[in-house]
Amino acid sequence: MSKNSHGPEGSDDGTVAGARLRVEKARERLGDSVGELAAKADVKGRTQEKAAEVRDQVVEAGQQVRDQVKEHTPERVRDAGVKAAVTGKEVATKAAGTGRAHPRPLLLAGGVAVVALAVARARRRARKS
Repeated sequence: MSKNSHGPEGSDDGTVAGARLRVEKARERLGDSVGELAAKADVKGRTQEKAAEVRDQVVEAGQQVRDQVKEHTPERVRDAGVKAAVTGKEVATKAAGTGRAHPRPLLLAGGVAVVALAVARARRRARKS
């Protein structure tokens, strides 16, 4: 075998030590290649990383839009929006309480809706045949 120089470790001759050094270097290169191929083959992982990046971009853009809207919306309009939200919540809470206190009208309306859907479905089937 001829004497070759392989990198900063020194000479790599035909001895057993030289062969071990060559084998170790080949293993390192092979390990690096396998690692690179595994990273390329991990489609699910790459997709999840990309989804996380896009999600972060969307969140950031949403925050910027929210800040711009807040900055350009007059205070009286913001106050009206808050008042409307509070009023809507109060109405919904009151309606839910009324439904619990007097369930018969709600049950009757639900029954009528079910019957109407059944009749409409029967008519459609009759037309198709």
